[in-house]
Amino acid sequence: MSQTGLLTIRAAALTGFAALCRSYGADAARALRRAGLPVDAESQPDRRLPVTAVNLAMEIAAAECGCDDFGLRLSELRGFANLGPIGLLARDEPTIGAALAAIEAYLPLHNDALVVSRERFDEVTVVRCVVLAPGAKVQARDVAVAMLHRIVREIAGSGWSAEEVCLTRSAPADRSKFRQVLGSRLRFAAEFDGVAIGNEWLERPNPLADAGFRPYASQLLRLTDPGGGQTMSSRVRRVLALLLPSGRCTSAQVAARLGMSRRTLVRGLEAEGTRFLALLDAERSEVACRQLAANARSVAEISDLLGFASPAAFSTWFRRCHGTSPRDWARTCADPAPDFAREQPSPQL
Repeated sequence: MSQTGLLTIRAAALTGFAALCRSYGADAARALRRAGLPVDAESQPDRRLPVTAVNLAMEIAAAECGCDDFGLRLSELRGFANLGPIGLLARDEPTIGAALAAIEAYLPLHNDALVVSRERFDEVTVVRCVVLAPGAKVQARDVAVAMLHRIVREIAGSGWSAEEVCLTRSAPADRSKFRQVLGSRLRFAAEFDGVAIGNEWLERPNPLADAGFRPYASQLLRLTDPGGGQTMSSRVRRVLALLLPSGRCTSAQVAARLGMSRRTLVRGLEAEGTRFLALLDAERSEVACRQLAANARSVAEISDLLGFASPAAFSTWFRRCHGTSPRDWARTCADPAPDFAREQPSPQL
């Protein structure tokens, strides 16, 4: 089993699931059972559930409801409090940017498989969301981006709007709900999932903050370890998801990002029966398949994105991993099957 298959999420991720299914006349319990989840999962928000199963439940529900924006609508039924302990940690940070930094650092307390990272440019900061778990996750990505957008809106107030919202998914037939929730500056088939935020907003005071509660939040910070209990493989995959678009994905660079020596990283992976290059291949495969399915980039562009020396080198690698060429694989994604049937999990390397 891939180490990413062991990642978990709080059952709070399913808040509103049953109600939304009912509104479309769908059977939430059946969708949960098909995904291998208990039918009462939503009633215990702090229970840990397999991320892949939760993601699959949302894909199944989207198909049964005939609702391609199911994840987006699900995000409307929750808010800042849905993050549980992370909401407490972030709520009393002094600035909007500091609140986002707290969410980024302690997100594993809520969802092991979701990585949120920030990159600052001259006028905007791009906040990216990466879902590490294998398998179908179109709706999960929509939820992640919509929740990020909603949290910033809750902190900053109704006067805030994103500079741009990016989604790697293909555009739905009806975009109206996406525009209503995420605004008009919306791009589908993008190279990443995330939100671009004006830097001046991040520097503004957090209107939700109460300085009197901050010492208690600090105590909670010291009691929690966002990396605790994670395997070395999971930690490496989280960093790879952040570094891959930059091409800086050597084992030494990943080890430095994790605050350890390359030797320590290699030994840790060997103890788990895997290698750095196997994890790198798995991460590259996930991005490659997503980009090919979106049909928004050429093979040459995808090759460059993944750090290959040439499109030929990328094609050779892809054929070794998948038994077919990138172009042939992309053609198989052009069928009318639902997204949850079409999207493939990471290879078991």
